[in-house]
Amino acid sequence: MTRYWKLLFSLAVASALLVGCGMKAQESATEAAEEQQPAASRETSADVQPTNEKQASSGQSDAAASRQAAAKEETSGQPPADEEQPASSQPTTSLSYRTGNQTVTGTATLQTSDNQHFSLYVLEGWTLDAEEPSADVLLHGDAFARIRLLSPGETNYEQLAKEHAQAVDANAARQQTDGLPKPFADAVWYTAQADGVTVHVIASAQPTPMLLTVHAPSNEDVLGAVLAMVATLQKQ
Repeated sequence: MTRYWKLLFSLAVASALLVGCGMKAQESATEAAEEQQPAASRETSADVQPTNEKQASSGQSDAAASRQAAAKEETSGQPPADEEQPASSQPTTSLSYRTGNQTVTGTATLQTSDNQHFSLYVLEGWTLDAEEPSADVLLHGDAFARIRLLSPGETNYEQLAKEHAQAVDANAARQQTDGLPKPFADAVWYTAQADGVTVHVIASAQPTPMLLTVHAPSNEDVLGAVLAMVATLQKQ
């Protein structure tokens, strides 16, 4: 009987010890889980913060890039100082000339020849272009005027005008210059006809020594317009 109670007592003690160990193990596991959770939260917070900082930095970089691009666009819209100005920004003037029996007034824009180094005012509808190293041309439809500045040794204006006119028409005739604009009052003027084209050859010392050859259909009167433009010529 005594053995029986001793056995029961031993079993009870063993059960109590087992229960106590199980509770301690459960408490240890719970504490470990609680310790891991703040650490994970701290890691997550640490991960989120750099991401937010990167996004803020990226936004600032994008804004700076946008401002820089806008500044470049504004700068690119301004032509370099040495770039040639468009014709619309060049000086203009009004030129009056005779065509047929009437006087016409037109707007002319200052243009420059890099070929022979001179400037003159060019009427609307006409263009100035380089033809060869020693000549420039004014163009308008089927008409054109060739301008060749003369060297100091080319002073025989009579011979120059006559030879060039007779090369077109052997019967080229000299014309009176009384009705020409003032700079050409003392010029030598010949007129020739060939294949429905009228050719005016004018050798003049004013406004600068030159040989002017005007070609136009016989039914077009462009001489007055050409002389009005050439009268404004200035050597650079």
